[in-house]
Amino acid sequence: MAGWPEGEIELRAYGNGHYFGRFMMAPAPGSAPSLKARLVAVTLADQAGAALDTAGLTNGRTPA
Repeated sequence: MAGWPEGEIELRAYGNGHYFGRFMMAPAPGSAPSLKARLVAVTLADQAGAALDTAGLTNGRTPA
């Protein structure tokens, strides 16, 4: 990988099939994150989506 594509990168957070939001990343020009760093970013987005789903924020529900 020669670096990031032009512009921002969108990493979506889902939990149990529900879309909860996204992380927008705008790296410095010429940066090239390692595979490990990219995997960590995806794992954190997955965990955020799972946590939001567990909190009961789907289908109009609010946490107790």
